[in-house]
Amino acid sequence: MQMLTMVMVSGLLLVACDEKGSDSGLDTGSEDTQIAAELWTAMSGYSSWSQLDDWSGIVTSTDGTHGAYVQIWANDLAYDALVAGTAVPDGGIVVKEGYTDEAGTDLTGVTAMQKITGYDADSGDWFWAKYDTAGAASVTGASAGCYGCHSAYDDYTAFDNL
Repeated sequence: MQMLTMVMVSGLLLVACDEKGSDSGLDTGSEDTQIAAELWTAMSGYSSWSQLDDWSGIVTSTDGTHGAYVQIWANDLAYDALVAGTAVPDGGIVVKEGYTDEAGTDLTGVTAMQKITGYDADSGDWFWAKYDTAGAASVTGASAGCYGCHSAYDDYTAFDNL
């Protein structure tokens, strides 16, 4: 009986660690946590990436989700698609910093979304991650909190100018 209980608990843990869309309780060995770590590395230097005209510099957040003020960057793949009004291709990354103040001196966190073909068709194949100011991910994957809001926009990109 004890062996059966151990097998069942182990199986449940494996399922929980592999589940997409987890918003908390990150397991450092999960696929989503690994993708978030790779995304953080891929975002290195993002503040030198392009910004859409309507979203250049620090702007007032439209809904306050990421902070009262935000600043957004896109890598070349995402930027070109957003400007053209087309779907972002595989590898496109959008990064948003959130602030409590208009000067951008109080960073509350960094949120990123990366298009990964085949990741999760139900969320437009977008992978989301929310990082604290030190780069530790607190939300990863196909988070319902992310795609729930973003699903109202073309290709899940919540920009008013598209």
